[in-house]
Amino acid sequence: MGAWGPALFSDDLACDVRDDYRELIEDGITDEDAQRRILEFYTEVLADPDEGPVVWLALAVTQSKIGRLNVTVRDRALSIIEQGEDLSRWADEGAKALAGRQAALLKVQAQLTGPQPERRRLRRPWRHVTDLTPGAVLAYRVPSGNFVLLRVARIDDDRVGCAPILSLMGYLGDRLPSQQELDGLPDAMDGSCPLGVSIDAVMKMTVFRVAVHRKKDPDYRDLGFERLAGLVQARPGDDVFNPDAYTHWQGLAETMEWYAGCR
Repeated sequence: MGAWGPALFSDDLACDVRDDYRELIEDGITDEDAQRRILEFYTEVLADPDEGPVVWLALAVTQSKIGRLNVTVRDRALSIIEQGEDLSRWADEGAKALAGRQAALLKVQAQLTGPQPERRRLRRPWRHVTDLTPGAVLAYRVPSGNFVLLRVARIDDDRVGCAPILSLMGYLGDRLPSQQELDGLPDAMDGSCPLGVSIDAVMKMTVFRVAVHRKKDPDYRDLGFERLAGLVQARPGDDVFNPDAYTHWQGLAETMEWYAGCR
């Protein structure tokens, strides 16, 4: 069912509807347009007898909690509850699951029919913007004193931030390489790790997406990563390959040091 419990938002679909609607409001979309976009996006789902009711219920409750409950959405959600449209799939799960869903829907009904909260303004979440650019190279000194290098293959840019995609380069040395040497260095995606660790032993993690999620989180400079002066050219696959790991700068530093400890 995509649900892990009877509560309305113990359900992937309900959470998606809630998050999608809130993001539209955060982006300054009008109430009417945000509602229209949600209903258009979930048109096919709305036609499903099991999942359609979840969309209406989730949208109604989300609107209600931020003071934007639309009469049409409210009435459709209340009709679903009164007609028991949402209950058939829970009946199949047994009496306990059905009772749990019925209790959850009573709370939804109370939310939609009770006094509505004041209209709330939703602000977009804080968004980190990196100063790294494609082609930049970062050096990190591991405990042995040697440098390991990571190349910025591209920047992932979305509504919550700009995150560099870093590819581990095939270099380990006690000095920083020249620009000419940088241009000739391969990535470590060829199956070997410059720190002398078998890639198979580290789950082939050589490409990393590194994000800063909160203002107080450290950026690359805070963790000892040094940006080299030169840039390297883009390489085939930079725009399409997927990260092996999603992490933050502290996690990346710890990964490099763990690699070094595995030698």
